[in-house]
Amino acid sequence: MFHTIFYVPLYNALIWLTTLFGGSIGLAVIGLTLVVKLILSPLSYSSIKSQIEQKKLQPLIEDLKKKYPDQKEQSKKMMELYKEHKTSPFAGCLLILLQLPVIIALYHVFLSGAVTNPADLYAFVRAPKVIHTMFLWVNMGSRSIVLAILAGLSQFLQMQWSPAMQSMPQAAGTDPQAKMAATMTNSMKYTMPIMIAFFGYAVPGAVALYWIVSNIFMIIQERIIVINQR
Repeated sequence: MFHTIFYVPLYNALIWLTTLFGGSIGLAVIGLTLVVKLILSPLSYSSIKSQIEQKKLQPLIEDLKKKYPDQKEQSKKMMELYKEHKTSPFAGCLLILLQLPVIIALYHVFLSGAVTNPADLYAFVRAPKVIHTMFLWVNMGSRSIVLAILAGLSQFLQMQWSPAMQSMPQAAGTDPQAKMAATMTNSMKYTMPIMIAFFGYAVPGAVALYWIVSNIFMIIQERIIVINQR
């Protein structure tokens, strides 16, 4: 089911884009990444908007923690506050869960390097006559230290400028649990990019290019939403 619903459509899209761009794997990967991000942008918009709203609610949340020391009552009042302001603390988690099968499918698609498999091709998709794996002097089918570093750097910038990350210092307040959560989140700002960089070097350049384009798209999308919410 995963193969039919997620992998095959994305695989055909990559092959079609590779043909459209004259056999360029690099341009096809960029094109497919942008298409996927645009399709998922309504979910991303909802998640980012929710993060911005939660940042605005931090003073009210701190007041609730002081007013209701009982954890059960505190949680109830917080959920009422979120409901009143039409936001949810689980919006970001939902976005990640919904994107996960797409990311896994894209990973396998990019690993294929646009090597055509007639059994998975739709009847209306024509395989490229020539495939160019070189893009900006980098072989998309091989590991690239340059793309791996850029993937890690773009991940750091995306996390650094994300509304969720910027709201963490305010969210911590005097609550020990919140402080611990803020510390763990801030540490992820450095560990996650390093992990992405190592991962980006362990896989073909096409996968690392996907992360770079995806992170740049997210940075631009977040900046636009933040500006519009002011």
